[in-house]
Amino acid sequence: MKKLTSLIVFMVAFMNIVWAQQVEIRGTIVDANTNEPLPGATIMEKGTTNGTVSDVKGNFVLKTLSSSGYITVTFVGYLGQEFQFNGSTSINIQLKPDVAGIEEVVVIGYGTQKKSHLTGSISKVTNEGMDQIPVSRADQALIGKVSGVNIQTTDATAGASPTIRVRGIGSITADASPLIVVDGVVVDNDYLGSLDMNDVESFEILKDAASAAIYGSRGGNGIIMISTKQGKEGQTKFSFNGFAGPKFTADFDYRPSISEWKQFVLDNNGGVLTDRMAYIEKLGTETDWQDVMFDGGTIQNYSLSARGGSKKTKYFISGSYLSDDGVLLTDSYNKMSARLKIDTKVNKIIEFGANVSPSQTYKRDFPIGVHDALRQSPWLPIWHDENTIQYVDRSKYPDVQIGDYAMERHFDNYDLYNDGGDTDISTTSNVNPYAKVVERKYTVKDFKLLSNAYLRFHLLDGLTFTSRVAANYRHRQDEEWVGSKAHRNGTSAMESNYDTDTYTYWLSENMFSYNKTFGKHDISAVAGMTWEKWNTVSEDMEGTGYQFDYIQTINAATVIANAATYKSEESLHSIISRFNYAYDSKYLFSLSARYDGSSRFGKDTKYGFFPAASVGWRISEEEFLKNNDLISNLKVRVSYGVTGNNSGIGRYDAISKLSAVTAIVNGNAVTGFNQINIANNDLRWEKSVEFTPGIDIGFMKNRWNFTIDYYVRRSNDLLLSQEIPSVTGFTSATVNIGEVKNSGFEFEFLGRVFSQKDFSWTTSFNLSHNKNELVDFAGASGLITYVDAKRPAEYIALEGYPISSFYGYVYEKDIPNEYLKNPFYPIGGKSQDVYVKDLNGDGEIDSDDRAILGSPYPKWVWGFTNTFRYKGFDFSFTLQGSHGAKVRNLDPQYFENQFASNMDYVDTFPDKDKVVQRIFTDLCVQDASFIALRSINLGYTLPKALAQKLGIGSARIYVSGSNLIYLMADSYTSFNPEGVTNDDSPLRGGYQVGAAPYAKAMTVGLNLEF
Repeated sequence: MKKLTSLIVFMVAFMNIVWAQQVEIRGTIVDANTNEPLPGATIMEKGTTNGTVSDVKGNFVLKTLSSSGYITVTFVGYLGQEFQFNGSTSINIQLKPDVAGIEEVVVIGYGTQKKSHLTGSISKVTNEGMDQIPVSRADQALIGKVSGVNIQTTDATAGASPTIRVRGIGSITADASPLIVVDGVVVDNDYLGSLDMNDVESFEILKDAASAAIYGSRGGNGIIMISTKQGKEGQTKFSFNGFAGPKFTADFDYRPSISEWKQFVLDNNGGVLTDRMAYIEKLGTETDWQDVMFDGGTIQNYSLSARGGSKKTKYFISGSYLSDDGVLLTDSYNKMSARLKIDTKVNKIIEFGANVSPSQTYKRDFPIGVHDALRQSPWLPIWHDENTIQYVDRSKYPDVQIGDYAMERHFDNYDLYNDGGDTDISTTSNVNPYAKVVERKYTVKDFKLLSNAYLRFHLLDGLTFTSRVAANYRHRQDEEWVGSKAHRNGTSAMESNYDTDTYTYWLSENMFSYNKTFGKHDISAVAGMTWEKWNTVSEDMEGTGYQFDYIQTINAATVIANAATYKSEESLHSIISRFNYAYDSKYLFSLSARYDGSSRFGKDTKYGFFPAASVGWRISEEEFLKNNDLISNLKVRVSYGVTGNNSGIGRYDAISKLSAVTAIVNGNAVTGFNQINIANNDLRWEKSVEFTPGIDIGFMKNRWNFTIDYYVRRSNDLLLSQEIPSVTGFTSATVNIGEVKNSGFEFEFLGRVFSQKDFSWTTSFNLSHNKNELVDFAGASGLITYVDAKRPAEYIALEGYPISSFYGYVYEKDIPNEYLKNPFYPIGGKSQDVYVKDLNGDGEIDSDDRAILGSPYPKWVWGFTNTFRYKGFDFSFTLQGSHGAKVRNLDPQYFENQFASNMDYVDTFPDKDKVVQRIFTDLCVQDASFIALRSINLGYTLPKALAQKLGIGSARIYVSGSNLIYLMADSYTSFNPEGVTNDDSPLRGGYQVGAAPYAKAMTVGLNLEF
């Protein structure tokens, strides 16, 4: 807070407060094409609620609150305008028709293009209130905003990266995340955790291959282009946005309480408590582990920026601080970032710009799975007190004292009836779950410095040459500490791990661009070359043999093991070209090509060619439809392109690698080297070929706008491991083989329902459907895999079905209580085995009775956003839904203690051959559908006169929330249907065990401009 205060004081020191006087401005609003008056146009003094509307002749009178400032003019179906008045009292304004915002400029990769001339599938989202959503990452604010983009909170801990998929998943071994580009520079996916949402101007998502092919071998999963704010001509303006409030989660009913289980025992055991339940009742303790572990926290964010400049030089500077405590015990995330952006015109020929953004994040993790933290018995206290100490088994634990952590084993061998008996109630030998969490410390400290600069030359009319250099530096430090009380083995289990990674990235980019209009001919072209290089240095160390908890650094360890260093590098050289042509703004054509050369791949396939073409027809510009009162915009388009994915193999997998080994020669240890893989000179990137037709249509002067896309993307030359003859010295090799298909459609709607002086309402809706299909698995169709060898619940990869399908038995019924050894303990327990259906009807339960039980991929994903404004008030919300996906949820195995040692069937059970473990059935394959209120915001802007009295230009206060409503399927029995494990292979998707609960937040915020 002291740092924030100092930052505010420092920046406000440059501010000059000007007290203003009221001025009356008169004017007329007309159509720029027909010169006809526009009645009902809204004229507002910027940053205030002061405004008026034009009369039937287009005339207006506005009494301003200051003698200088800006007014904005808007009218449904027309492009808005902004004017500065400096004592002027008469303004005549011409508004141009807005054909679905078609003159809006869209970032398309190595350039921009008019939205009206787009022939690919690109969605744009501007930052309108997204910086007020109480989340810690920029990508989280994008959830529910764009069709075809599924952003899933697979890890709900503070600051953790969500999983982003654009039009499905098309690879089995390679990363399926989209490429992230910030201000023209490629960054890693985790950079979005360092980016301040207040700095973001807009997102552009390049979804089809024709749009993404300009990024060649890295464009196969789509592109997310992020443009940050830049300076504006005019007086320096300061902006402050801050919010703070609590984070919490829902109260989940994952296990019965002691009293509920007691009643269950009485009702089903002839009204008599078992010895164990009688002991627990006597003990008299109860701990709600959910309350302990889901302790909640706060989230706060403060951002201050300044922007301004002259005609020659414009600048933007910002600083921000975020603190997110998460909802789990020990979970936290802190971020500090800054940005300086300068653009200047040296003269008529030369322009120069620079952008520097340092950031540092610090994250402390919740060190164990949630299932592990909540699985222990509800009667177990955290610490021993005067009551519980008397129940400790002193024969085994003579040193336990009041104040020590309690363990379940402490309470075994208790003589309940003073008859020499011994009653055991423990279900695990683990330490107290609270100790297991707080006596561990897992942290990540991450420093990033992203910088780029450009020099632009205006060579001829329409022709420019831009040379850009960029650098990205990252230093990441991971530390893990396991203390003496964190493990049942005490000091012998103490350990410390210390890992550091240093990444450097360099970019040199030289591009020619040409933009020119010749009568009805509009030409835009780019051509150039880029060179990129990555270097990585990693250091790992592990220390064991600690004697105490006070010093946790490596030097206090008596044994230092697994100390190693790693170095690697990679380079990419590319030739880029694109040609866009429009005739009479009706007939559109785009052609692009990229030639990529990568050091990752085989010497015979170092270079790859990635072409794309698209065409469009603006039917609404034809004479038979032009100026139509109903249809104001109609464009059909179709695109075809080839993209790649080069993330599926390591930097040196195409060549033979050596590994150090030790051998004994003449009684001495000698270091040698063994070849560990077979070289493949033809190894190359995975290739995706995509066909996308689409239509854009607007009605009633673009009051209602629709976009519909259909796509088919075939990803082939997949990077897979294939068996090879053992005579080579190896059994398998990575080759390009196999195919995956994604197909579906996307729908987007944007409507201005109502727009008047005092009230406006805009709404948007998007809907996506994707079908994933494994077309060719290189002879391995039917492959069965699992995640955890101890719990081998199965997946199947079958051609004609999605990449990943859950596989197993169909549940029929539970085993009756009379056949269970102990049906009443543990609390909330269930038997490990259940009856399953004989699907093939042969009278036996065997592997032939298994079936496909579902897929981890949603069939439908949608988002719905509404914004209302009434005078000084504004209200907005975003709903998001996902339907059709399933998860393999293994949390109940732990919460219900589904292990044979507790509720196994008796020896006389007659149907042993008709039951299987629950985790092998559809009981653990659960519906992951949900509907969530992703964000909600209610704000009030102070009247300009009041704000000026306070010495500021404008002020707005607001309350905001995230995930305040989160509806899950009835069959789902855990804490977060999105929270799946990021396994190393999509062949085992949708696996869930120990996922963090989804987080809710409620904050109060303040926006200031001065």
